[in-house]
Amino acid sequence: MILDWFNAGEAVLFAQEIVREVNRLFPPTDQKGKAIPTKVYQKKFDSLIVRIRTFSLKHKLNIYKKAKLLNTIKWEMRDAGHEEIIIDEFISFITPLLNK
Repeated sequence: MILDWFNAGEAVLFAQEIVREVNRLFPPTDQKGKAIPTKVYQKKFDSLIVRIRTFSLKHKLNIYKKAKLLNTIKWEMRDAGHEEIIIDEFISFITPLLNK
């Protein structure tokens, strides 16, 4: 029971999947000095948000698992070459989605 509390494997795998999707929708090379055209990507971004919220509702995420998920997203996006401001905005945006 207590070991399950620290088992964040599903959260990490989901975070990596989310970052792959973010990289596909918003490639880091396209971000350099450009504004992201929100109207073009709004529908795709909305579906990504729905996936995050659905995952949060289906999986019992304690504080440790939430932290692992958000940390994985942050570092994966940083490794992919996303700008810090984009990473921070994305993390700030999805954090409330993980709270039930």
